[in-house]
Amino acid sequence: MPETCDGDGPPTYQATLAADGMSTEINFDGALVPVRELATTATLGHFATPRLGWTITAGAIVAGSIEGRDLDGGATIAGALSWLPVYEKPRRPFVAFSVSLGTALARGTADDGVRAWFSAWDLRGGALIGKTLAGHFVPYAAVRVFGGPVFWRRGGDDVVGGDRRHVTLGAGITIRLPARMDLSAECMPLGEHSLSGALTLHF
Repeated sequence: MPETCDGDGPPTYQATLAADGMSTEINFDGALVPVRELATTATLGHFATPRLGWTITAGAIVAGSIEGRDLDGGATIAGALSWLPVYEKPRRPFVAFSVSLGTALARGTADDGVRAWFSAWDLRGGALIGKTLAGHFVPYAAVRVFGGPVFWRRGGDDVVGGDRRHVTLGAGITIRLPARMDLSAECMPLGEHSLSGALTLHF
């Protein structure tokens, strides 16, 4: 989100360091396969106006598993656009929308013992509503829908699947710190499960 959500913020770049954990199930021809990932990411973004911004994110998968077997270190990359159509007012929350495209790639051991690539593509749209409290605390609720192919190996063959739920819902909070820094945390317990924490510098 931008540095301020009331339309008063200047143009700004932002750099973010984050840690993200994700848990979901992938449907491969009716078989539900559990997938877990823990990633660290770095993001560069720019809000030319308080309404419109873009971000580019790259990161490393530092831990994970598929079907209970470890995934080796891998990589993630994504790009996103955000739009803030409704500025917040003293008695009105702000509303933001986003769209992103990303991919993740890692090596793992398939059920036949063969080393294989796990890769997932993700096109995602999201909506967020929140309110700044006491000038420093920005709680929000969020919903995101997504879809895209997931490639893996099962039963000796290459297979293509997709997420079981295609939706995630939850909430988060951003804390505005001195020196134009933000500390944020987010928990999405419904649908695809995720938990993240981040530190952002605006400049």
